[in-house]
Amino acid sequence: MPCSIGLCGQWNSAPSMVIARYYHTATLLNSGQVLVTGGLKTLAVVTASSEIYDPSSGKWNSTTSMATARQTHTATLLNSGQVLVTGGANTSSINIATCEIYDPSTGKWNSTTSMAIARYLHTATLLNSGKVLVTGGYGLSSPFASCEIYDPSTGKWNSTTNMATARYLHTATLLNSGKVLVTGGVNALSYITASCEIYDPSTGLWNSAPSMATARYLHTATLLNSGKVLVTGGLNTSLLSTPSCEIYDPSTGKWNSATSMATARELHTATLLNSGKVLVTGGVAGSSVTATCEIYDPSADQWNSTTNMTMIREIHTATLLNSGKVLVTGGWGSTGYLASSEIYNP
Repeated sequence: MPCSIGLCGQWNSAPSMVIARYYHTATLLNSGQVLVTGGLKTLAVVTASSEIYDPSSGKWNSTTSMATARQTHTATLLNSGQVLVTGGANTSSINIATCEIYDPSTGKWNSTTSMAIARYLHTATLLNSGKVLVTGGYGLSSPFASCEIYDPSTGKWNSTTNMATARYLHTATLLNSGKVLVTGGVNALSYITASCEIYDPSTGLWNSAPSMATARYLHTATLLNSGKVLVTGGLNTSLLSTPSCEIYDPSTGKWNSATSMATARELHTATLLNSGKVLVTGGVAGSSVTATCEIYDPSADQWNSTTNMTMIREIHTATLLNSGKVLVTGGWGSTGYLASSEIYNP
């Protein structure tokens, strides 16, 4: 249906994953397939299982399991085409430092050096150098300001300078300059923060950036084609889902308000489409999990409605496929842990 009459896009059910899961990862491989790893498959059981979605056949296939069961971990596509998985929490909700690498050419996992600090609810960002910057996260009782860098050429981790603010449940976005913008999260005093900072890989130093207008965590941050960064939703200091959005402009170093979403939400996803627009899906809206979706048009600073997903879901993943469609997987919904997946056609 044309967007010009107010509604655009279509969701279609896709085959379910082999295992229901949430707090998992989904990574687009160079082959165009999608690797899903780990997550919680029940309230008390973390899985090491992995599976691959093949858009050409529309099917899920199991692949070898990770050596370590983990959730709230990260998965980063390296320049080699392999995938680096870092940290997370195990079935006992204890943070882990172990890392492993998936090789799509063999379908196998290989161990690599552990991080210096066991952490979960952290971020991992591929730098222009091909190295991976890990920031913050949570330990047994407090968040971390510490950061470290993985060098795929040596398979080793190296420390780098700490952030000014310890934080977890934050975002980290690679800017066109090669620097990394970190936003929000929860700090060492368990306060939700609006603070932001920028990492410069050329110096290895962090520099403060202006704070967002709204303190938030469980939000999203998406690099737009303009080089600006769109932040959407999250939980605010009143522990309420917020519809508010704001945009960071690296050329001025300032935040500007953006039009709010129609629906306040947290634990949602935000995916840059080939059109340059941003698709937001699901999450928690107030006290209810939602299937609603909306699309942001940066050229007009406007949100437009689109069709709902086939199922309500939060803590899911959304991955842009080479076709321009978006694959949504798993999460938590009306039936509990979800194995279902669906595809959005813009």
